[in-house]
Amino acid sequence: MFIYDDNALTKDDLIKLLKLISKEKIKFAFSSHAVKAGDKGYHFTNDILDRKGKRDKNYNFFKSLLISIVKKFNLKIKKIHRMAINITFNNGFIKEVPLHTDHDFPHKQVIFYLNDSTGNTDIPFYKKSITPKENTAIIFDDKDHKHYFPDFGVRVVCVFTFV
Repeated sequence: MFIYDDNALTKDDLIKLLKLISKEKIKFAFSSHAVKAGDKGYHFTNDILDRKGKRDKNYNFFKSLLISIVKKFNLKIKKIHRMAINITFNNGFIKEVPLHTDHDFPHKQVIFYLNDSTGNTDIPFYKKSITPKENTAIIFDDKDHKHYFPDFGVRVVCVFTFV
């Protein structure tokens, strides 16, 4: 399954989300790796729901965004495994992260782009290379994927995984 939605959120939800980030209501932490320790995939992240189940104060808002994205395609959510916002930039060390899946168990993934940028997401199984565009979401099964770091500026995405 691969879904491309270039109008993922309502204008009101998108504005709320961008305001939340731009007014620094969400704090980001520096991460020294993208996929595995030592990969030099330096970026900033905020775990809305981390891999251990810890929830950020904005969890309910982000859950509502995920639900609004997937319900258009009659997808059901049984359990959310992870929600994060990642900000990547040209870090001067690497151009792309290794191919990976986010979990070692069956899941679906939503990558929601919050801005226009370079730094495509490649999903070889579907022969797709997606250019980040504001308010666009891609939904796919647990297939290997990777992203490129932007040539300039920042690439801001929300990552959701669920079953």
